[in-house]
Amino acid sequence: MKALIFNGSLDEESFRTSRRIAQFYADEFIKANLEVEQVHLSDYQIPIFQAKHMETPPQDVTRFIDAFRAADVMIWLTPLYHGGMTGVMKNALDWLELTSRDTPAYLTNKIIGFTCWSAGNQAMQGIQALDNVAKALRAWSLPYSIPISNMDLYINNEIADVYQKKMSMLAQLLIESKTR
Repeated sequence: MKALIFNGSLDEESFRTSRRIAQFYADEFIKANLEVEQVHLSDYQIPIFQAKHMETPPQDVTRFIDAFRAADVMIWLTPLYHGGMTGVMKNALDWLELTSRDTPAYLTNKIIGFTCWSAGNQAMQGIQALDNVAKALRAWSLPYSIPISNMDLYINNEIADVYQKKMSMLAQLLIESKTR
């Protein structure tokens, strides 16, 4: 089974929240003997989606889409930006239109869990935005997600136990969803 961790932030440094959360999930999947691929948008050069480029997409777009095709389960994570996911994340997801002719189309039969963080208590808005896109792409959304408040995410520069437990549960639910 293969897990994809899709990081919608452009953070590049390993100490940044998006990279730390992504690595936490990767470690959880690795412990369960899953193959893991992390897709960090800062590692890709994905242009603004234009339907006219669907016949000859850039190499990074093809590499991005192939990661989604290969995954059985996914975690999408993003900081909250103006009530939703980052713009760069939404743009990258728009490129999944290239999977419309796949059999099955889009992300059919893929199961996705969501994590979003914000400075206040609005992270659930980002999760709702992620869920809307996932469902439009015919994926199954895990009914458990992790909204995070930055105010209590870290204790002594480590992800707080309460969030570690929640994130472990999300990973475990994804694993179990495909092994039953």
